Amino acid sequence: MKLLAHLLSKVGYFLFFILLEIGAVYAMFSQSNFHKTLVGEQLLNVNGFFSAKISKLKHYQNLPKENKILMEENAKLKNQLEIFKGLKNSAHLGLDSLVVDSSFQRFEYTNAQIIDQSIRKRDNYFMIDKGIKDGVQPNMAVLTSRGVIGAVLHSTQHYSTVLSVLHSQANIKAKVKNIDYFGILRWNGKDHQKLQLTEIPKYLNIKQGDTVMTAGASAIYPQGHLIGYISSLEPNEKTGDFDIEVSTFEDLATVQNVYVIKDLDRIEIEKVQQTGLDATD
Repeated sequence: MKLLAHLLSKVGYFLFFILLEIGAVYAMFSQSNFHKTLVGEQLLNVNGFFSAKISKLKHYQNLPKENKILMEENAKLKNQLEIFKGLKNSAHLGLDSLVVDSSFQRFEYTNAQIIDQSIRKRDNYFMIDKGIKDGVQPNMAVLTSRGVIGAVLHSTQHYSTVLSVLHSQANIKAKVKNIDYFGILRWNGKDHQKLQLTEIPKYLNIKQGDTVMTAGASAIYPQGHLIGYISSLEPNEKTGDFDIEVSTFEDLATVQNVYVIKDLDRIEIEKVQQTGLDATD
């Protein structure tokens, strides 16, 4: 008992000392404007530090939603741009008689997200979260702001399968920028960021670093969309063409957000093409 009483007395004095210290510190900070300001600044710094971390975390969590909103807004802007392109091409009708509406629009953009894909196989596909109910149908081009990445192969009501440019059957008509001659862009099944451009004659004035884009000589891919740049080229003495390797601007291993392009004149073009084929039979 004596030992316990002695211990309590020791602890009691210690606790009493701690209480006095706390009281002294409180009195000092409550009476001194200098110390009030010092503590306030420190608390503000600590609060600001943690608030910034929390804000960054919230922003990171909201990025998918923000990206989706941006893609939707970009799709609307691209559609408006297509309308004004058509308006410019129809300027000969007279501005007073023109009504700006979607009838001047040639291509329609729909934003989508890749939800599944492959890039390591010889024949690769990917899936997007848009389908028939969104106006997405087979033979529509799929691209990003940095390059062409495929064409819609099959659509259900809510989803679509896309034939990737990384596929043995993906033959895209492409040309070198400022050169009025197109060849065929293919993938050799090796590097997922390297495509091969064929049927480009070696007498053409092209060089390493030149931009490669869609040629427009296709019912799927509109003209002038980026693909990549010439990373190497060698003249082929047997074929008389260049052996050209194209490094893609877009990395299909990381892409998530895409646009699907609908050619609003496609049906009319196909009818004319079919009429021409029937006439030659």
